[in-house]
Amino acid sequence: MNWLKWLKYVIVFLLPVVMVLALRTQVDNDSWFVLAEGREIVENGVYTTDTLSMHEDLKIVVQNYGFAAVFWLIYTVFGLPGLFIGMVLMYFLVEFLLYKIFMLLSEKNEGLALFLTVVASALLGVLYVTTRAQMVSYVIFLTVIYILELYVKKGEKKWLGAIPFLSLVQINLHASVWLMLFMVMGAFILDSRIEGYKAKPLIVTMVIGLAVGLINPYGLNMITFVMKSYSGGAIQRLVTEMKPFDLGWWYNWLLYAAIAMVILMGFYGKAKDIKVRYLMMFIGLLGLGLNTIKGMSQVILVMFLPVVGMYRKAKMPKLKNPKVIRGFVIGGAVLAVVVVGVFGWLLKRDVSGLREGPDDELVTVVGMMDEEVKPEERKALKVYTGYNDGGYLEFRGYKPYLDPRAEVFLEVNNEKEDILVEYIDLREGRSDKKEFLEKYQFDYLVVRGKYDPLYMDEVEGYEKIFEGGDEDDAETRLYRRVAGE
Repeated sequence: MNWLKWLKYVIVFLLPVVMVLALRTQVDNDSWFVLAEGREIVENGVYTTDTLSMHEDLKIVVQNYGFAAVFWLIYTVFGLPGLFIGMVLMYFLVEFLLYKIFMLLSEKNEGLALFLTVVASALLGVLYVTTRAQMVSYVIFLTVIYILELYVKKGEKKWLGAIPFLSLVQINLHASVWLMLFMVMGAFILDSRIEGYKAKPLIVTMVIGLAVGLINPYGLNMITFVMKSYSGGAIQRLVTEMKPFDLGWWYNWLLYAAIAMVILMGFYGKAKDIKVRYLMMFIGLLGLGLNTIKGMSQVILVMFLPVVGMYRKAKMPKLKNPKVIRGFVIGGAVLAVVVVGVFGWLLKRDVSGLREGPDDELVTVVGMMDEEVKPEERKALKVYTGYNDGGYLEFRGYKPYLDPRAEVFLEVNNEKEDILVEYIDLREGRSDKKEFLEKYQFDYLVVRGKYDPLYMDEVEGYEKIFEGGDEDDAETRLYRRVAGE
């Protein structure tokens, strides 16, 4: 009855994906500026001065330049469905790697491995699975852990040679989390003193992996860029995912409950089965995760590692009653069919319903601008947008005031001006709106919602040419500069 085994796999691996497909019906908002970056890189090569925003001479390090280029190439061939399906495939890879790691650490306790896989995957899927470079980083992160565990458990040195290659891929696809790989390796090296496995191969691998990280278009700046970006605190004030993790949302309560469950499992398990390397990864990443919502994703990937070995001998009770067994088989088969059907329906619904823009109103507004501006003139315009919307304007060929690449607009990085701080001050009422408008002389203002700092009934020197609203009364307005003003 091998087909029964496949029923388990179908249910465990598809259920979290079904949940993600129900929650994610569009590509992530950041996808638009990533596509704009990728188009620029594919057409003109890697750049060191920002070419997407309206500001001149901003120094830049495109930390995801490789991912952006691949992202654009996928889009040119397969469109948005290709990006969306790519996200699903990467999520399957994450699930598979979690399962392989849990199987290795639990000494092939399949029931335990499948249970932890579905829990960890579901926790990750609620918030962190989306069309962004982080999906590739999750795969690389888990692959490194699996390779290191193969070395510890089975003494297989041959796979360590893949880590420098993964380091090279990571630094050139998504450099902001590159150092995470070496935090993990450091935990294994320190743990070798306790567990007795040889540290020298790990140290050599780590040194080579660090060295190849310099093989990128920006050199050392690729590595230090992320450290400088969060030094002033401006990003944390504006970007939701960079704010501290709190209990303001139901999902946060759920995640805290899962962390508490892991801690309780640790208390009731055998202390000798807890490995120091797992504790260091869990505690270290938890410290980062409590400081930023974004950082919690890596916590989810490692949170069950400290306890999986403690419960490796736990077994599900075997069923002996033929009627009960038959009932479980029929129920499992029905559930598998339902899950497959729902998965197929949701995937078809989402792919066919992908929208070529963040929302209908922004698409309408940009379409109105397109009617007034020739394609070759778009980049010469100055367009005001708030933080969230500039990426789509860049995708459509315009140069906005701001976009979701928060780190680009910090003086510590661009070596010119703290544009992000200027925007925050405007938003929080510490600077004058009239002076701001006079400074930039925008051609168009794309004002989105009542929380936009330029949300006003009348804007001196501009005429309102579009006004719309959604069911939450978050109005979208488009203003055109009056000729001669």
